[in-house]
Amino acid sequence: MQTTGLQDLERPLPEACPQCILVVDDHEAVLQGTVPILRAQYPAAQIMTARDRATAWQLGQAELPELVVVDLSIPETVGGKASPSIGLNLLEQLMTLLPAPNVLVMTASVTALMRIRPKINTYGGGFAALDKANPLEAMAGLIDIAMRGAVHLPGLLRSRAAFEPDWLDLLHYRFEEGWTDRAIAKHLDISERTIRNYWVRIQDCLGIRDEPGLDSRVKIEIEARRLGLLG
Repeated sequence: MQTTGLQDLERPLPEACPQCILVVDDHEAVLQGTVPILRAQYPAAQIMTARDRATAWQLGQAELPELVVVDLSIPETVGGKASPSIGLNLLEQLMTLLPAPNVLVMTASVTALMRIRPKINTYGGGFAALDKANPLEAMAGLIDIAMRGAVHLPGLLRSRAAFEPDWLDLLHYRFEEGWTDRAIAKHLDISERTIRNYWVRIQDCLGIRDEPGLDSRVKIEIEARRLGLLG
């Protein structure tokens, strides 16, 4: 799959017009800003909206959209508590559809994509991500990138090592289930030494330094939650 950098946003791109677009965001104001831009760019397309994971997944299965524009911080159902973990779960579901929809993630929790970066690298559709801090005008160029099957990730994601699945399991079992290293090692059928090595690699990946008087595990948990790697 082709990977695209920021400089590619300025290059002429081939025309690609989706016939069905799904927009997922739990903020009505965002939908009111995003949908008109999409309608102007793709006037012939059917544009559907969803404000929660359950509705978005139902529409995705039923309509098989060619393009999905999705925020990560969404609730399970309308009125529920929004979380990047819920949006990531939806994204992983949508990425199983065939044909693979092209995806644009627009979110303030863009670093949470570290959790699924290995899947993004091998995904069969186009994939782009945009931090919501950027102007909406950047959306059109990134949609074109996704529609031609390329991948564009923000610089922060490209510069950090991908999280291995076992690392995510370790974070989950330690900080969400409260298991000890020994219990996790037994469950994953690996040695405690390997678990200790995982902690070092996670710490390095998150850019956490050892500091006197501070517990590195606590700092790992704080940073992992901030990045959306934990629920």
